[in-house]
Amino acid sequence: MSTVKLSQWEMMLLETARANGFVDEEIIHKLRTDNRQAFADVEGGRYDFSDLFELAQQDPFTLETAIREGYQIKFTTINGVKFLLNKRFGLTAETDYQVQETALDQIRLTDDALAAVHSTLSPNWRIIELEKQPIQKETIVRIELAQ
Repeated sequence: MSTVKLSQWEMMLLETARANGFVDEEIIHKLRTDNRQAFADVEGGRYDFSDLFELAQQDPFTLETAIREGYQIKFTTINGVKFLLNKRFGLTAETDYQVQETALDQIRLTDDALAAVHSTLSPNWRIIELEKQPIQKETIVRIELAQ
């Protein structure tokens, strides 16, 4: 089965909901029942979740599969990668890793997080494993723009 794809914006909305305590089945239920109010106060109303509700109405299979089984971002910018690292894994730019013009460096990811990043990032990025740390079950990686 091929991986479903979300836009960077759809990823940002989904990961924001998850980062603010919504579990996957709860997100699906709120989207199915058009419960827009549930997301109105997320991060002080900073995000408009309308696009996620539109996708839920137009293509519920894609969205629900993305939520339950994972997704790949169609095209990601460096800020999109930083957003994903922050919302999904709690990593902060310049605190947990270094930011360069076309790369993010010295990112510590657990094995599960590394697998998730591999499957989620768009093909315009590549992940270079710099150092495996088997005892901690972590890998230090560099994520860079593919040439």
